[in-house]
Amino acid sequence: MQSRGNSVPKAITLGLLLLVLLAGGAGAGEWAAVRRVADGDTVELTDGRLVRYLGIDAPEIDHAAGTAQPFGFEARARNRELVGTGRVRLEADVERFDAYGRTLAYVFLPDGSMVNEALIREGLAFCLAKTPNVKHEERLLRAQRQAMEARHGIWREWREKPGRFIGNRNSRRFHRPECPEAKRIRPANRVAFRTRWEAHWAGYSPSRECQPDFVIPGDPTPWPSPPPR
Repeated sequence: MQSRGNSVPKAITLGLLLLVLLAGGAGAGEWAAVRRVADGDTVELTDGRLVRYLGIDAPEIDHAAGTAQPFGFEARARNRELVGTGRVRLEADVERFDAYGRTLAYVFLPDGSMVNEALIREGLAFCLAKTPNVKHEERLLRAQRQAMEARHGIWREWREKPGRFIGNRNSRRFHRPECPEAKRIRPANRVAFRTRWEAHWAGYSPSRECQPDFVIPGDPTPWPSPPPR
């Protein structure tokens, strides 16, 4: 017959093991090492994979021409500061890869902070949570609204040309009304915005095909069309 005294340590051991397993589940994901930072929302891992950050859209960089949309270089520099060439944890959503074969992930630092969220909160990327990858949509949109209210980064002294914009509920992109992409949006997916600010507040990001006009301090010209990605 086993003594009651021996069962207590076993119970404690099982309890500790359960806590470890639960903690591992809360931080589930794949750990990987970063080789280089491509831009504000893409990194290359040491195994050669490209990782595209989920839920955000950073200003474009034209690597061949050495030019960028406003805050494109700043977003890349900040991304480099955050992840460096260290280890990161990749957390997946519903889709594991995009149309270009890149790994889709929410990227976390060893201290538990999310890089995607940090870039949005500092006004260096837009919120873009596309179905079905919406696990952290509310969290990322909340960070963007905080950045907008605090006028961080892109939102600092925001100015824009008046106009009307058409959003796509499915892609979470918005377009100028005359944009061919806007005309192809199904009526059930169409949503109208009076300003870019209003579209961003709702969690939509600019179209890549025909960028809505946008002017920031120090740059009197609208955004150029982005390079192919």
